[in-house]
Amino acid sequence: MIRKHLHIAALLLALALGACTRNTTLRVLQPAQMTLPEHITTVAIVDRSKPSNGWSNFLEGLLTGEQIGQDRRSRQTAVDGLTNALTRTPRFQVKTTGIEMTGSKAGGRMPPALDWAEVDKICRDYNTSALVTIESFDSDNSRSARPYTETRKDKTGKKYTVTSYQSQQRTGVRIGWRLYDPKSKIILDEYVTDDYLERTGSGNTERASLNNLPSQVDVTRDVAYNVGIEYGARIAPIYVNISRAYYHKAKGFKDHMKKAARHLEDREIENATVLWKRVIASAGDNRKAAGRAAYNMAVASEVSGNLPLALEWATKSWQDYGNKKAREYINVIKARQNDARKVDSQMPGKKV
Repeated sequence: MIRKHLHIAALLLALALGACTRNTTLRVLQPAQMTLPEHITTVAIVDRSKPSNGWSNFLEGLLTGEQIGQDRRSRQTAVDGLTNALTRTPRFQVKTTGIEMTGSKAGGRMPPALDWAEVDKICRDYNTSALVTIESFDSDNSRSARPYTETRKDKTGKKYTVTSYQSQQRTGVRIGWRLYDPKSKIILDEYVTDDYLERTGSGNTERASLNNLPSQVDVTRDVAYNVGIEYGARIAPIYVNISRAYYHKAKGFKDHMKKAARHLEDREIENATVLWKRVIASAGDNRKAAGRAAYNMAVASEVSGNLPLALEWATKSWQDYGNKKAREYINVIKARQNDARKVDSQMPGKKV
């Protein structure tokens, strides 16, 4: 998933900070998983995953309970997800062609690569320097329900047993992608994304429990959309919103911290930092308050885009005042600095 390790670290850090904190958001450019050649400035998208054996695909749908047209709509949604991701990158422009081509026999395996003459034609027609294709698409849905019993009491206190049903639905989507570079005649990427969602329901009967599960069509489209976004994040740096927790309370400095928090919420960062610096300067032996204020200075610096300064303040919060959460935040900031260096290498000739 998109920068999963960094998101998990930040989430755990936010949870650890507890009830004395609030959250602020910032927009960052996260690096792609791969670096594309500099000459690629525009990308066209084509869906060539339409099954060539429609009858086989129809029979599979009957056996799995998939609705007619489910995969086709989900393929379109995957294209939408990829397009959404690529509209959030300053690396190149994206053009959705609307082209739908026949691919593998049943949709689950990648067909032979496109002929370079065809790749050239599509790129010329849409004035792009590269072509991204959905080469295969396969979805899978499974549902099950199991009974469970609960012991209850009636108004007289007499115990009785009730049987209910818990249902589970697992929806998976597997998509094969290729990225063609017509200039070098190289397939830059051939990759399979595989993701799933699980949903649960309950009811007094097995049928009622299954009926309370969400629509397979809707969930399949949700997964396909997410898979499209994931592939976009693989090939291009994209802007994402991330959350940071900060302290809005500190013993002995209630008014200062509360007022500074309001300034940060209103993006009046300079006004907030003035108050936090006052807390640090006048905290004296109150190392906890000073540590929280220094931690907030690190957050404000990151929000302002000054990662070196954010690292300085986080280090001060930990080393000078013993704020243990700052020690964790130091690692988060260092990871962001590393990401920033990757982005610079992936954005030739572009200022970010």
